[in-house]
Amino acid sequence: MLHPMNDTGDWETICKQCGLCCFEKIEEEDGTIFHTAIPCRYLDVVSRECRIYERRFEINPECIKLTEKLVRELRWLHDKCGYRQALGLTQIRKKRVKTRF
Repeated sequence: MLHPMNDTGDWETICKQCGLCCFEKIEEEDGTIFHTAIPCRYLDVVSRECRIYERRFEINPECIKLTEKLVRELRWLHDKCGYRQALGLTQIRKKRVKTRF
């Protein structure tokens, strides 16, 4: 399990830069979460790198700063997320999938 990080730089090194948290997500009223194929406009989908990383919170107010508290609360982060793994939160969760006909 993760020991408290000394600074933001240490915390950010845990990120595996998969870019999945940079894609739009839709949450239904019943809690079902749909992951879309729509990336943030600043995400380079080939390299999975943010083109404005150093200034992302300043330039894009919709960018979410993943703190330890948020990582523990957010249901849409996948189990292979570096932050979830570092916090020991990788147990298999039931996925709610909705099929529409």
